[in-house]
Amino acid sequence: MILHLLHEVWNALSHYRLRTILTLCSIVWGVTSLVLLLAYGNGFGAAMMAAFDQIGKDLIVIFPGQTSLQAGGERAGRRIQLELRDVEALKEGVPAIEAISPEVRRWLPVAYGPRTKNYSIAGVHAAFGRIRNAEVEDGRFLCDDDVRYQRRVAVIGATLKKELYNERPAVGSIVKIKGVGFTVIGVLRKKTQITNYSTPDDMTAFVPLTTLSTMVDARYLNNIVVMPASNQFRDRFIEALRSSLARAHRFSPRDERAVTIMDWNQFRSIVTALSTGLNLLLMIIGSLTLSIGAVGVMNIMLVSVNERTREIGVLRAIGAKPSHVLIQILLEGLALTTTGGVAGILLALVLSQAMGSLPLLSALEQDPSGRADIRLSVSGLVVLIAVCVLMLVGLAAALVPAMRAARLKPVEAIRGD
Repeated sequence: MILHLLHEVWNALSHYRLRTILTLCSIVWGVTSLVLLLAYGNGFGAAMMAAFDQIGKDLIVIFPGQTSLQAGGERAGRRIQLELRDVEALKEGVPAIEAISPEVRRWLPVAYGPRTKNYSIAGVHAAFGRIRNAEVEDGRFLCDDDVRYQRRVAVIGATLKKELYNERPAVGSIVKIKGVGFTVIGVLRKKTQITNYSTPDDMTAFVPLTTLSTMVDARYLNNIVVMPASNQFRDRFIEALRSSLARAHRFSPRDERAVTIMDWNQFRSIVTALSTGLNLLLMIIGSLTLSIGAVGVMNIMLVSVNERTREIGVLRAIGAKPSHVLIQILLEGLALTTTGGVAGILLALVLSQAMGSLPLLSALEQDPSGRADIRLSVSGLVVLIAVCVLMLVGLAAALVPAMRAARLKPVEAIRGD
């Protein structure tokens, strides 16, 4: 029975070859558009997330604040300053810390040869590079011995290097920071950041905090950066950070204004929501494009039913049930949409590979790596969504002609023109 139905479907479609080919072209175009739009949405989301993660994938930043609750006999409104002892207290009090670093930033004159300009100088520990995703393009980042022995070494950002050195190599040279000579031991890879809490890393020179403290007053920290050992129970982890600092500074652990703890993972949900919204919009646009092809399928099936009225009447007269006629017309419509859909998906795969990457943030930030550009991503989920939309559109397009054919009465169908 099934083989007979498939044979009838093939005969019906092959009889009107030109009409079938034109209808297939509309389906192919619609499916290709849908898949490419969804692939663009995936690529856009991945590019935005890559740019977002440049600041540090699991970053938590602690800033000083001011108490808003009375605690321990202290009045509200007391200024809470962060110090190096707080870093040690957090290490001892919160064992779930994977890495931690203090950070002190100052704007200081940096000179190399005849060029002098004020830049952001960040005094940090060695763990800062790991926490803040500081990828080194040339040389190395700071190590524990640099901090321990107060070495006069610096790691400079990509933009700072370009402005001071142009195309000359920087590693091994001496720059003067506030008149003091520092050996450049590393140059950071260009970063395409869409979030930050201070001067961009590209415009910053990183030095050991112990060395910077001999040049400026670095008793109070600008902030502390932390990486948790696990992403599970982050809320509890942040509570533990606050409680540890509350014990050290005698403020209430419920006082969220005493110190500000920013979890960068909270901002990831915003980027994810924007990407999801864009994907939904693109899916709607692609589905509307595909529906144009569905109208073509519906038209050809209606014409086919009208031209085959006598044939359908004969089938009914010799015993074919309305359900058999319904299934045959539905199969014809699904055969058209499925064939066009497979061809459309294959064409979209070829085009996505041929297009390569599309410029987005890398062009704005002059990042030659292209990590924040859009790469059309035809994932399994994209194909699954396209197939589901295609099946729905195909059924909807073939249903009206199929129901019309199934309702034909044998006598009227044979007699009618």
